[in-house]
Amino acid sequence: MRIFKRIALLALAAALSLTAFSGCGDSENYGRDVIRLRWVTFSNSVPPDVKEVVKKANEYSAEKIGVVVDLEFQPSEMINLIMASGEYYDIIFTCSWLNNYNIAASRGMFYDITDIVQTASPELYKVIGEYWDAAELNGRYYGVPTLKDMGAEMMFRLNSTYYEEQKGMTIPESMKFEEIEPFLEVYKKDNPTKYPLAMDKSGIAGMTNFLEKIVGDYIVIPYEAETPEVMPIWENEEFMKRVRLLHKWYQLGYINPDAAAMENSAVAKDTPVRAGVAWRGYTGYSDPANWGFNVKLSLYDGPFISKSTEQGGMFAISAGCDQKHAEASLKYLELLNTDRTFRDILGYGIEGKHFKYLPNGTVMKTEEGSSGYQPSLFTTGPVTNASVLSISEDYLSDPDLWPKVFAGYKEYGIWSKAHGFIYDTKRKEDIVATLSAIWLNYYTDLITGTSDPDTVIPKMKSEMEKAGLNELMDDVKSELANHLAKYN
Repeated sequence: MRIFKRIALLALAAALSLTAFSGCGDSENYGRDVIRLRWVTFSNSVPPDVKEVVKKANEYSAEKIGVVVDLEFQPSEMINLIMASGEYYDIIFTCSWLNNYNIAASRGMFYDITDIVQTASPELYKVIGEYWDAAELNGRYYGVPTLKDMGAEMMFRLNSTYYEEQKGMTIPESMKFEEIEPFLEVYKKDNPTKYPLAMDKSGIAGMTNFLEKIVGDYIVIPYEAETPEVMPIWENEEFMKRVRLLHKWYQLGYINPDAAAMENSAVAKDTPVRAGVAWRGYTGYSDPANWGFNVKLSLYDGPFISKSTEQGGMFAISAGCDQKHAEASLKYLELLNTDRTFRDILGYGIEGKHFKYLPNGTVMKTEEGSSGYQPSLFTTGPVTNASVLSISEDYLSDPDLWPKVFAGYKEYGIWSKAHGFIYDTKRKEDIVATLSAIWLNYYTDLITGTSDPDTVIPKMKSEMEKAGLNELMDDVKSELANHLAKYN
């Protein structure tokens, strides 16, 4: 049966690799000594101009290091299928939320680069620096962290044209979660039929990111606790305060009544208060040409930094590679991390066609670039080594953004004290599946304010306890204690 399943997976993988999600190599012959790699990264769609961009990048990397790639943008289901089928690749996208790095590495699916990374790619080893900890598993490295936003910072996004210019209010650089309420109240008074905190069924972006998720979203460790303590989410006072506020705001008409069923695309564009997860200095939420008004960001949480957030984007080398290809893969990743010209090609496309450099050192996408080559920047390499993107020539970003972001992590980052604790849910797989189903039955109504948490949570808690919550909690606590004992 396993043989037939494997054959079916391989057949399906081969068929899917011929679809529109498929790759993007070129037919150029770069010489006998050039090594060609298969690089699989994540995207839900393939940029139309990718072949042209990869050809340009290959010309550059062939000359610099003698390595070229066949680059494939694949959706999550295809990446999972490639991993499950054992299909060959050289480099693949992995992280904490897709093609889970810790699981794949612990199962021996990624190449152990510990003994070769410093000799094959010394500059790569130097650049990643302290963030190699994100790739560490039992004292070994099986992947290369992508330097990007390494912590989670949560922002309110407010219409400053309305609040500051028209109403004379001041939008602070940061505020507590509850301090958004006066802004909601003012808008509702001026616009009784509208919803100042209109949202979709996903709720407020990042609202629970102050909690480190251990099992689903419902068993957590608070980042700011002096000692790591695992708990059901409803035992956290800040979470309860926030869901009670949401329900209050829902009743006051600040939140649209259909939020729990709303898709993101249906939320009104003129909504004056939104939320997002980004980093200080991020301009992507603020383009007045896009929204029709000026936008200011106000930080309400973070940055919270854990092994999970640091694993937000990574690249791993297949355990099936020989040492020659493993070293070539490391050299390629080294070039991405150290050569900005090369990084900008794979990040933004071809200069003059897809993007242009601005006088302040940032880049701007052209109209053709916006439609022809638009992958998420972190899926093609480190964000920190790419030129910073400006929205327009009139709305410029800070070219020195990333050194400031990383300095901020050191200055005011809130670091997890759980030392990268990961609970293996297979230990209680049936209980976890049942509890997750119960949680999801209540979750959307809770995070949109639709339901009264003081009525719903006791009911949910009772159902979860009957389904084995206490047994699961005991096991998670035991595993956390065993894990933390290694660091005492």
